Order: sequence, then C-alpha cells, then structure tokens
Amino acid sequence: MAHLDTSGHTPVLILGDAEWSVVHGVAMGKQVAGDRVARRLRRNGILDDDGITPQAAPALHGVAGATRHLDAACFEADGPGRRAEAWIGPRRATLVKHERDGFHVYGLDGCDVPSAFAQLLDIGPRHNIDLGPRVLPERVYNLLEVGDLRALADELARLARRLDQGGEPGEIGGPTPLTEGFAHRMWTLSLISTDTPGAAGWELAGALTTLSVPECLYEVHPRSLADALESGASPEAIASMASSGPSGPEEMALIATTSLQVWLLVSPWFFAA
Repeated sequence: MAHLDTSGHTPVLILGDAEWSVVHGVAMGKQVAGDRVARRLRRNGILDDDGITPQAAPALHGVAGATRHLDAACFEADGPGRRAEAWIGPRRATLVKHERDGFHVYGLDGCDVPSAFAQLLDIGPRHNIDLGPRVLPERVYNLLEVGDLRALADELARLARRLDQGGEPGEIGGPTPLTEGFAHRMWTLSLISTDTPGAAGWELAGALTTLSVPECLYEVHPRSLADALESGASPEAIASMASSGPSGPEEMALIATTSLQVWLLVSPWFFAA
C-alpha cells in the first residue's frame, strides 16, 4: 500500500497500519529494519539506509520533536466517522488522517494545526436551546466504550421514543431539541484528547467528549465526574478521575456548553506543550 506523493507543495505519505508503525518508529530514531514492510517502504522512496528519505522527511518533521500528541474524531449517527492525529513540535507538526485507504501523513506548520482540527470539533453557531434530558442511561456508556455507533444510534432513538409521550414541546412527556435530534438521527459525537511527555512516557493531559444536535451542544461525562465538577472538586482530583475513568459502567451526564467554551478549552492543545 505504501505510496509517496510528491506532486503537491508538500509530500503526502499514504500508508497501511504496519507501514505507519515502522515509519513512526524510524522517525523517532529507531533503526531501519530489514523485514518485508521496511523493504516495501524502501521501494516506494520513503526509507533508505539512513532512515527517512529526504523527499519524505518534510511530512515527518513534527514526530521526532513532538511535545504534544493530539487525537480527534467526529461521528454522525448515520454517516462515516472522521479521525485525525497530530504530533506537534515547537515549529512543525505531523498530521495523520485516518482515511479508508490508509493513513494520510502530512507535514504542517504549527500555526496550521487549529484549522486542520476545527472540522472535527463540531463547533458552529447554535441557538443553544437546552431542554434536556441531561442524563443518559448506563448502556450509552457501554456503547461508547466499545465504539458501537450503530447500536448507540438505536439506543438514543429508543430513549427519545420513551421520553416523548405526546406532551407539549419542552414539557415533561413532550419532545425537546435533543430528543428530536435523537429520534431523527441528527446528532454528532466528537472526541478529542491530548497527551504530553511525562516520566513514564506519553501521559493523558486532557480529553473532551461532546454530543450535539442542531440546536444545542453538550459536554459528555460519566455521572461521577459530572458530580465532582458540580461539587467544586479540585482540578487535581478532576484530572485524576478523568485519566483513570470510572470503575464500571455508569450513567452519562450532559452538561450544556457553547462552541466558544469548547474552543477556549481545547485551543491550547493545538500547540506544542
């Protein structure tokens, strides 16, 4: 699968999973192996005896000096998901888009990282009409953990049918913008996390999950973490809970937010630590 495209102003590598693993390792300073994958990368002009070839190097400058790793994904109820990662250094970044035909690897100036990830954050103008519900059942936690989006869409549609009992919009037993979005499968799930180097290697430094429908945007947290946030727990305690995760499945809390608040929270993650 390995392919090096040098037709544009910056090289693009298109790699399979095993090929990206080898290339990433070599970019981090490992020796070039002599196995079949490495030989294929040599034939395609990506590796040579010294490591990354000069023509492929601009796509990978961000890897070796990275002080931050960013991983973001965006999923819609009935559409294909999108995912991208970046290794971000002081001046250059390496962007890896997960496409159907493999990993597309590009080099970016550090200042271009925010625009590359903005489309995965589900931010934009909304009326911000929050009429609930604000708690999702434990099964949603399980489906998020295993990444079963089809089952998640079905579960949210069932939840909407259970809550909407013919009442007036916004009243108990009536539809809300959120339940309407669940029922008509017009929701978007966005996940972003960042890691920075620590004593034991790369360590989680922040993460955010949002769920939206056209009218409103929510942060999604395990119920225990949402309760800790509401009670005013210390930032250290919140960070510890977020990194370790809950001890088992639990309800998921929805906390209303805005696109501006999301952007202010995650925008520092687009730059070297």
